[in-house]
Amino acid sequence: MAAAASAHIYKARWQIEVFFKWIRQNLKIKTFLGTTPNAVMTQVWVAMCHYPLLTCIKYQTKYRSSIF
Repeated sequence: MAAAASAHIYKARWQIEVFFKWIRQNLKIKTFLGTTPNAVMTQVWVAMCHYPLLTCIKYQTKYRSSIF
C-alpha cells in the first residue's frame, strides 16, 4: 500500500473518531439504546435535533449553567 493511500485511510478513520468524541461530549450519548443500525441512527438524529434546540433556549434565556 502506498504511503499516500495509508495517510488517506488514517485521516478518514481519525475523522470518524473525532465525530464519535463530539457525540459523546456534546450529545451526551454514552451508550446506544438499540443494537440495529436503524436504532443507532435514530438515536443520533434525535440527539442532533435536540442539541441545537437546547442551545437556542440556553442562549435566549441566558441560562449559564449546563442544561445538558
